[in-house]
Amino acid sequence: MSSKKSTVRRKMLVDWSAIVWSGIISGITSLPILFFILPALIGLDTNSIIQYWASILLGNAVITVPTSFSFSHLFIAILVHIALTLLLATIVASIFHRFGTLMGIVGGAIIGLAYYLINIYSMTYFFNWMYLFEGPAFLLFNMLIGAMTGFFYESLEIEQWEDAEKFNSPLNSLHHSH
Repeated sequence: MSSKKSTVRRKMLVDWSAIVWSGIISGITSLPILFFILPALIGLDTNSIIQYWASILLGNAVITVPTSFSFSHLFIAILVHIALTLLLATIVASIFHRFGTLMGIVGGAIIGLAYYLINIYSMTYFFNWMYLFEGPAFLLFNMLIGAMTGFFYESLEIEQWEDAEKFNSPLNSLHHSH
């Protein structure tokens, strides 16, 4: 007599709340690096970084020489940075959410590297004044943020599972609805 076991495949779902929080936390915790360490490494001042980040939304007219501080530019720069870390967190979590903390960190750093390459080649195409961010300091900054988003996502994630057959097959959902 053979017993046939029914195995139900399950799929881990992405925790969208953890994505949002990991993006926000990564964005906020990396602001001191963005505004103080990165400028020192690439030979700019903090106001220049603020202007360059704000210029993504406001255009290159906000870039002044000599640089001047503006609360509105700071606010826009922070919003742009948080939006970019939210996008990065979404990408990292969507790919690596099933593999644990170490893979989230390593995978996040790899995605950060890819994010740097995409940003440098697209940003300098659309925003030609952003060429200043091409180099190893900004590369490491992107990898660090990627690793941070992977770590924070995995730390905050509440694992939720869905039956893979039900999740992947439209026919299964028809059968279960009757």
